[in-house]
Amino acid sequence: MLERSMEDLRIKTGLHDRLWHLSEATWSVDQKLGQIVFTAPDGTVATCPVQIIGTYNTADSTWLWGWEHPAVRPELGQHAQRVKEYGEAHQISDLTTRKLAATELQCWEFAALACKLNDAQGAYRGPTGPTLVFMTFGQPTLTKAASETEVKEPAFNPDPLADGFTADIPTDVRKAVTGFIAARYNWEVVAWKEDEANRHSRKQSSEEVTRVAEESYAKLIQEWCVPEVKPQPISYGSHPDHDPAKEKLISAKLSGSDCRVRTQATGPYGSVTDYEYQLRKKDGRWLLTHLYFLGDDGKYECL
Repeated sequence: MLERSMEDLRIKTGLHDRLWHLSEATWSVDQKLGQIVFTAPDGTVATCPVQIIGTYNTADSTWLWGWEHPAVRPELGQHAQRVKEYGEAHQISDLTTRKLAATELQCWEFAALACKLNDAQGAYRGPTGPTLVFMTFGQPTLTKAASETEVKEPAFNPDPLADGFTADIPTDVRKAVTGFIAARYNWEVVAWKEDEANRHSRKQSSEEVTRVAEESYAKLIQEWCVPEVKPQPISYGSHPDHDPAKEKLISAKLSGSDCRVRTQATGPYGSVTDYEYQLRKKDGRWLLTHLYFLGDDGKYECL
């Protein structure tokens, strides 16, 4: 269970990195509001419900669970409490002992297990002096922080046929977008299968498996995108983000040698995600310049 939880957390973290650069963001927690706020270098702000799983004292290498922690509000220790209940049911003493000696890796395993058991969106480690706070967080709400001199771009119009977009999608553009979606889907299926197989066989290190997946993704980007595109950190899972059977092309806006295409992808639980593909025609072929996730407050690069 711990191994599976760590792998699921790695995948979720990779997705957040691609959408709003979690690993580069600063953070702050308001326990009264029950929120954690991440601010990325590009001004993206992710606000999420938060739970505190526990704290790790680097001075003496001890872990203190959030389910009975003097510095944690009771309502923010619920995810930790769920881990304790799991530990009691499976007689795992590390999950039921309030304070124990541990390594930082074990703390990550505790946080990953909490994320898995509570179906959280991710886990995070925040340093506060010699103490590391391990937390889980829920669905992020993304906004853009504008500086005093910055002119904030308006959020996209959720109507896929607004702003000059029409349902008339040129055949060659449609072929380019659907081709990339199929290639991206095939890459993710293969990467996930290889990762799953290696988890059981242990023939390669997880770093080597990731390196191979990164190299194959870089080749995909090279084939379908303009040379200027630099791929985001990869992530993959059992439910690919882009699936030819579940992502529908809705509208397009053609302007000379540039084209923008809006799509809608249906997730495994019926959720619908909006994307915008931006393409440029080069040497007679349409190539991607950007792929944006369309959030309530704007666009977020996810190529």
